[in-house]
Amino acid sequence: MEKERYIVILEDQQKSALRKVENELEVSITSSEFLSSENRSFQVIDNDNGVLYKNLGVLVIENGDVEQLQSAVRDESNPIVYFEKERDFFPADEWSIITELKKQSAEMAEKISELEKYMTSKPLPQKPFMEMEWGLKAIGVGNSIYTGKGIDICILDTGLEMLHPDFSGKEIEGKSFIAGEDWSRDPNGHGTHCAGIAAGNIRMDNGKRYGIAKEANLKIAKVLSDSGKGTTSSVIDAIDWAITKKFRILSLSLASAVKLNEVPSPLFETVGARALDSNCIIVAAAGNDSSRPSLPKPVSMPANSMSVMAVGAIDGQMKVARFSNAGLNPATGGNVNVCAPGVDIISSYPKNSKNKNGNYYAMSGTSMATPHVAGLLALYMEQFPEKSAEEIWKWTESRAKPIEGLKYRDIGTGLIQA
Repeated sequence: MEKERYIVILEDQQKSALRKVENELEVSITSSEFLSSENRSFQVIDNDNGVLYKNLGVLVIENGDVEQLQSAVRDESNPIVYFEKERDFFPADEWSIITELKKQSAEMAEKISELEKYMTSKPLPQKPFMEMEWGLKAIGVGNSIYTGKGIDICILDTGLEMLHPDFSGKEIEGKSFIAGEDWSRDPNGHGTHCAGIAAGNIRMDNGKRYGIAKEANLKIAKVLSDSGKGTTSSVIDAIDWAITKKFRILSLSLASAVKLNEVPSPLFETVGARALDSNCIIVAAAGNDSSRPSLPKPVSMPANSMSVMAVGAIDGQMKVARFSNAGLNPATGGNVNVCAPGVDIISSYPKNSKNKNGNYYAMSGTSMATPHVAGLLALYMEQFPEKSAEEIWKWTESRAKPIEGLKYRDIGTGLIQA
């Protein structure tokens, strides 16, 4: 695996300052003045050793801890004033650019082909048989006597495959916000999978429970096209429709990546607050941009708004999912509120080119964690009909279970509990 290097600017190169940097970054620093033709920088730099280019005050390290570097930059007393990831450079002529692009394109095409082949042929995860999927067991659904009866859950996604045997014949209200595409068909499969987690029941092939709020009123808003793409306007349109219909829970397994320290959109902050004022909770995926443990990324939009409940993902070993985004922008919004199961989640899925396993499929993502929360909210709302949306939100966070060794920035108050 290719290692990632970071370029660090130091304001102070005194011995005490260098010792502080060495201790913080757990690296031994060699000054460029001690390099020679036999002892060159590229031979020195590794996981334990960095090189300081003395004339420039620039330090190069291998596999640095991004969080530690960010913390150091924010600390005015720290010698580290800036860092960035090493980037590639190429000869600045047109033919070199074309050659490199061709190379990258060929490598990417090969990787896509391999991943596609694996995804279409991978079997459903075989775990020791229990009466319910691992995610439901982890959040204690079996301990609840509630079913979400009478509570409206609206899934804003790619639609719902109404031909699926788990949904055909049911009274399900829906609306499409994508021109020329019907909410009751889902060639993509993502929306059907999320709907199954929130409001499905048991698998027809083995009788195993996979859905949370089986008696909730399932509502569908198609805001993502069959190819999986949507826009702000389609999402806002659907939220407005759902609030008009007085739906209590809106589940958004969709995300748009944001940068570090990017301020949340006032648009979604306003939308989320107005939804709460209308006794409705918007739950959204924290996003899947991270590459843990070395590179967590900030919570995506719209989950990064304070008035939208952001959901991170954990796996079956109670660890943060490698892709799950983190609350790196808490001062401006963008914190994770709670976490839920999001790895190897089996749920309903249409029969299509991606799914060779019948009516069910395993998927991973904060997309899968989000409907776990939506389904659980329905159980709570049935249990406490007198509580407002804000009170249900606070109750959900207060009931969540901290996971030993995991940080608030990654899982919020913890794993949701029925």
